[in-house]
Amino acid sequence: MSSLTKPSKFKNISARISKKENRLRNIDSNRLLQTSGSLLSSSCSFVAFTNGIRNGTVGVVGIDSINQSTEFSVLCCHSDFVTDLQFCPYDQSTLATGSYDCSVKIWKIPSNDGSITLPDSPSVHLNCFSGRVERVLWHPLASGLVTCASQKEISIVDIETQQSAIQLTDFVDVVQSISWKADGSLLVSSSKDMKLRVHDPRAPSDVQEAAGHASSKDSRVLWCGETDYFLSSGFDRSLQRDIMLWDARNLSKSVKKESFGTSSGVLVPYYDCDTGICFLAAKGDASISCFEISAASPFLIQNSTQPLEEQLKGCCLAPKRVMDVTQCEVNRLFVLTQGSVTPISYCVPRKATNEFHADLYPDTYAGDAALTGQEWLEGGSKPVPKCSINRQEKRPVEKQTSRSEPTAAAQTTATTKDVARSNSQNGATTEEPKNGTAPNGMASPVERPVATYRLAVQHSKFRHLLYTAYSRDRMITNVHNLGKTLPGQCDIFHVNRKWCAFALTGGAGLICIIESNRGFRLPDGVLPSVQNSCAVADFVWNPFDDNELAVGCDDGVVRIWRVPEGGVKAGCELEPAMLLKNHKDRIVMVRYHPTAASLLVSIAANWEIKLWDLDREEEKMAIQSHTEEILTFNWSLNGKYFATYSKDKLIRTFDPRQSEAPLKEGPGSDGIRGARLTWVLQDRFLLVSGFSKTSNRCLMLYDDQLNLVASEDIDTSPSILIPFYDRDTSIVYLTGKGDRIIFCYEILDEKPHLFALTHQNTGGLHQAVAYFPKCECNVTKIEIARGVRLMQDKIEPFGVTVPRAKAEYFQDDLFPDTVVTWQSALTAEEWFEGGDRLLDAMSLRPADMQLASTAPVVQTKEKKYASYNSREKDDAERKKELMDAMVNRATVFEGETQEHGDNEGVDSDEWGD
Repeated sequence: MSSLTKPSKFKNISARISKKENRLRNIDSNRLLQTSGSLLSSSCSFVAFTNGIRNGTVGVVGIDSINQSTEFSVLCCHSDFVTDLQFCPYDQSTLATGSYDCSVKIWKIPSNDGSITLPDSPSVHLNCFSGRVERVLWHPLASGLVTCASQKEISIVDIETQQSAIQLTDFVDVVQSISWKADGSLLVSSSKDMKLRVHDPRAPSDVQEAAGHASSKDSRVLWCGETDYFLSSGFDRSLQRDIMLWDARNLSKSVKKESFGTSSGVLVPYYDCDTGICFLAAKGDASISCFEISAASPFLIQNSTQPLEEQLKGCCLAPKRVMDVTQCEVNRLFVLTQGSVTPISYCVPRKATNEFHADLYPDTYAGDAALTGQEWLEGGSKPVPKCSINRQEKRPVEKQTSRSEPTAAAQTTATTKDVARSNSQNGATTEEPKNGTAPNGMASPVERPVATYRLAVQHSKFRHLLYTAYSRDRMITNVHNLGKTLPGQCDIFHVNRKWCAFALTGGAGLICIIESNRGFRLPDGVLPSVQNSCAVADFVWNPFDDNELAVGCDDGVVRIWRVPEGGVKAGCELEPAMLLKNHKDRIVMVRYHPTAASLLVSIAANWEIKLWDLDREEEKMAIQSHTEEILTFNWSLNGKYFATYSKDKLIRTFDPRQSEAPLKEGPGSDGIRGARLTWVLQDRFLLVSGFSKTSNRCLMLYDDQLNLVASEDIDTSPSILIPFYDRDTSIVYLTGKGDRIIFCYEILDEKPHLFALTHQNTGGLHQAVAYFPKCECNVTKIEIARGVRLMQDKIEPFGVTVPRAKAEYFQDDLFPDTVVTWQSALTAEEWFEGGDRLLDAMSLRPADMQLASTAPVVQTKEKKYASYNSREKDDAERKKELMDAMVNRATVFEGETQEHGDNEGVDSDEWGD
């Protein structure tokens, strides 16, 4: 059976990012305005970029010196912001720029012995536009023609006459993007009226239209070389980013459509017509996606996604003629970030380096104009001039099969000479790859030792966790009117051994309270709930009293609710058992103490932390040591300390009975979108789940001195990962709102500290996940954790189990004596007076189960052949056995006839001469 997709030689293409010291730095791109044009352009000689330090200027640097951290030259182009710039494809030193000042200028940039001499004035100044210029494109084949998009028209300007030779005015709204077919015959455009148009500029009335993307927010188009296909990118009605592939011969429907999630920046495509590779990047993103485009199904094939260290502002592709063919470099991107221009090389791993691989490098555009602008305007056309980029004398290498491509194991054994191989053209060093692959084509000639790799695999008895959803008859169905506007500090959903609670929609602050230990269907109308009379900010169950719920509200009041016997009834008006009113601002968090009964912490938006004794209904302590909003709060497991993480990106630990000042302060994650922290490993470490600088969700582990000892990026998502730490197994379970995966990590006190276990794919999206106390786990099924998922229309219970062969025994290595978190160790008054006491521990072993550690050892079955267990034979015995076997095989038993026994021979007189 043949494979569904054709194997691609670019399947294993890898991105190699230059090191920080080999990037062009000292760039300020924070003040760049939103534009439909490109902020970066490259020729075979120069790289130019819009400069944010001074309005209307462009930075220019030689392409060979961009990785030497040289200062760039500044070209003063316009009186207003530069919206687009592009180097001429057939004149490597000619640059066209467009601006908000409604003009286009052509600049000639000479270079003498590597030094750049910038002109004082443009060679051509085009000022024939009615509005600001958004896009500037050179004609791909005809010299002297520049295509400009301004407001609701597209102009093809003849540079010699400085007049518009062709004007396309079929638009009812602003033109957002334009792109030429590689042979210069057709032009595609997208506009704010959500239409795609294919123009034959020399026949302006010949326009094909198609309904494009469903949103007018922003869009881009790009023609795929000389083919009849072009790409469009934009947004759908729900503002999801999508990409469409179109056939210009039939615009009734797109050939292929792919969605890429929600983000503010439109995806900008960059296409290599030689290889069919397309790169997708968007302003504000921290990754670049690599695709292959084909004319047959599946049309769009994703190869890789390369994460970046910073959010990008713009990109451009370098011309194919500057590739380092000796390192199998097939593409090079220049990425403009907040403070640098970074070269990224995309290379195909091959065993035979320093050779020209003809299958990777078909003849490419030669960089010559095929005809003059006047010839094209008069209807002329010529094929695209192409040339080979083989600059070596060596015989071209034949196309490699998949067998010749290096495997990961072979790559990890690269020699020092391989690691130190240099790129004579770039001369930039590169970081030694962490995964053991061959270094990129921008390596330094300085030799470096090969990295060594630890071959041992971390062993864990929890390595293979099994997620099991309970049967439907144990689910709570018909859940409706979920509240989805709770603050980021709220965990959304809480459960204990008797009840579960979640917020409902509406301004009355409704919290639904229902049973948690059985399955049933909720009524269609009003749900059983308590009413807080204002918006709810946070709520939590008392760990030592299953009937007590604390709710923090926007009116600055903490309400303590008591669930009556039989539960809360729909429509029944309850009154809170207690009101705590000392706060002067809205409440953002409420937390119970983990060891002391009736001790509650409330945190207000004015950064004030209050500790309450609920038995006396009075405030006992107030702490105000923060200068920014508190994002998360958590008590240590022994109840002596607490830790906070605030919007100033600082982690603070406190001993509230000793001082209001923090014991220690230390830097947290780079992101400010939110975080959670929890104490782990007997309070010797702090685990923080937050966001990295590139908005990736990440885990960070800090020691007791708040030094970062381990970190791990998880994925990219806007929701905060909420951790649940099981102190018995030292496993942390993490998931966020809108996720379908529960991430599982074992926390170790030795390196690597964070050990990824089998992540649990739950099969559907959930709003939140909550866990029961350990006593609710079914140890007879080796269930180490039990929880419930709050989904859009139901509450689904589940269990996490560890597969074991002897399930009939109590797995005492998986179930040590558990901490009794549902019984307090002391009162709030005792704690405020300085008392400290640890919670009790108990065994979960049922009385009728035998310990697995004391189970009888199963006797091994006796092997079939006794000779397997016999003593080692000497040479004489082996020789005798061999001879006996040969004799037995050669013996003809008496009375048996061989197959050839009845055959008659040939008489001697029958033989011929």
